[in-house]
Amino acid sequence: MSEENVELVRDALTGFRETQQPSQDFLAPDFVWDLRGWAAWTGQAEFHGNDGFAEFFAAWTDAYDEWTYEFESFIDAGESQVVVTTVQHGRLRDSDSWVDLRAAFLYTVEDGLISRAQVYASPEEALEAAGLRE
Repeated sequence: MSEENVELVRDALTGFRETQQPSQDFLAPDFVWDLRGWAAWTGQAEFHGNDGFAEFFAAWTDAYDEWTYEFESFIDAGESQVVVTTVQHGRLRDSDSWVDLRAAFLYTVEDGLISRAQVYASPEEALEAAGLRE
């Protein structure tokens, strides 16, 4: 089952990278985007559902004229969890300056849908939250 979860998360994120829109095909109705694990984040701690995530993402990317991300790794973190490491690239609004941000996400899959995504600054933090050590 866990390899299926890795593929589900990979498919969801690949689709999101192409459209920059979350797909309800992959998200549970009670989906939670949880930022409490990311110490640098000082805003709202959780966003709920597809609309909540869309609200977060619009605010997150508002600072950029261009924004994208690349996958570094997908790690099977057990029965229902997947750790994903990404590098985000953004060109600051009205600027020639680019910024890069490496982040890790702990996705929880329940009944074939992503029910929670927890955001961390490093893969080590995400793996530790999943009960694993790198």
